[in-house]
Amino acid sequence: MAIQHYISRISDLVIPLLLYFVWNWDLHFILLFSYLDLIVGIFMNYFKERRIKQYKKLKQPFAKRRAFQYFTLGLLGIIFFELAITQIYPSLNLWSSFINFLMLEEMGVPQFVLVFPLVILLNYQQYQSLFIKTKVYSFYPLNYLENTNKKNYQLYALSGLLIFGMSFLFPSTPLLSLFLILGLKFLTDFVMIPFLNRKFIKQFVHL
Repeated sequence: MAIQHYISRISDLVIPLLLYFVWNWDLHFILLFSYLDLIVGIFMNYFKERRIKQYKKLKQPFAKRRAFQYFTLGLLGIIFFELAITQIYPSLNLWSSFINFLMLEEMGVPQFVLVFPLVILLNYQQYQSLFIKTKVYSFYPLNYLENTNKKNYQLYALSGLLIFGMSFLFPSTPLLSLFLILGLKFLTDFVMIPFLNRKFIKQFVHL
């Protein structure tokens, strides 16, 4: 499972580079694609938490409130990234770019018809293969998963704020901004989250 987890995290870094250099997507298109993945991921994390509670017969009356917190943090991150885009592409109309993203044709089919179901399917398959079929829910601590999810979305919102602040204070090119975003993604997935998780676990080890 650990290997599959790291492969998934690495693919999150590689795919934006392929979209930029091979498919010639601009930075805003890449971010719009990432928003979709983020929103679907929030639903998947909610299902993971619910599955653990069902298996262990836990009562968690504030589950929907936590899901709302995840969405709020994710939305804050999206808003900051969108504000950054207005600095990186001063003449870009965000709404027009969004419509162009939806109607971009892949194999003669509008993107929203093909890509959106694909993102949902891939996230669902990952949920099934890494969480359900392996029965991770049977031994995975609920509070550990909740803590990881919360920290992930907090760091996402913070990353958006940092990118916006840097784009506002310093002139930035789309390519430089892309590498900055991927650098923050790398630090989040491979440095900050593992560090915060170890710190979280130590609280229980020393009790």
